Amino acid sequence: MKIQRLTTKREKGYSAPDIQEAIDRLGRLEDLYEALYAEQDRITADMERLSQAGRTKSATYRQLFASKMNVTNLISRMEIYM
Repeated sequence: MKIQRLTTKREKGYSAPDIQEAIDRLGRLEDLYEALYAEQDRITADMERLSQAGRTKSATYRQLFASKMNVTNLISRMEIYM
């Protein structure tokens, strides 16, 4: 499902007919950004724990590595536009 854009891009900046709705959505996007960073930190800690236990070749470690790459990619994509 494609979301409806709340802002209009202008030559210099953006405008929005409903500022409060745009601010609310921006706040939720910022919440998502912070949640992704928290998830990345949790994954990194779990990977470190497994690494210290010598389990870097385990399926769990590999799944965490893949998850970390996905989360890092999402963060990077968000940072391009923020």
